[in-house]
Amino acid sequence: MMTKIHAAFLAVAIAFAAGPVSAEEEAGAPQMLNEPTAGWNVYGPGQTHKVRKDAAVQGGTAMRVTIPAKPANPWDIGASVPISGGIAKGDRLILALWVRLADGGAAAPADLGAAIQQNSAPYAPIVAGRVAITGEWKLVHLKGIAGDAYPPGKANVALTLGDAARTIDLGPAFVMKAD
Repeated sequence: MMTKIHAAFLAVAIAFAAGPVSAEEEAGAPQMLNEPTAGWNVYGPGQTHKVRKDAAVQGGTAMRVTIPAKPANPWDIGASVPISGGIAKGDRLILALWVRLADGGAAAPADLGAAIQQNSAPYAPIVAGRVAITGEWKLVHLKGIAGDAYPPGKANVALTLGDAARTIDLGPAFVMKAD
């Protein structure tokens, strides 16, 4: 069964493959606000991370993050990707990302914090929540409406990874403005 988020990705892929489209056709397609890659910026004490090939995930690469010991605070270890597009107040936003628990996933919490946020202090959340993760690649998503405007380059995707000792694979993240 195709979900709305899968339909949105399909619409974007078809639009790129088909070439130029009319203004009416373009108005109905989600607008990408970032460059989807597995090039996550990972930070925090004690963790290790490395880009690895993985044919099972969209794009063929993933960032593997290994957290050998739970830090003092969940937010002490995290990952982010930049958002190059601007966000207007009232924009309907979708954050979708590929993620899975890798080694040792059975005992680890089966979710993580995810957000579209301001990329400088006070790091105000624009859309935030928790996404479920399993040992299999899964496309997870959050939706929300921007309560304020953020100029191009002033927001990012942020994940809170330090909930437990675990290994997580992060695939590409997609930030879209829905019609």
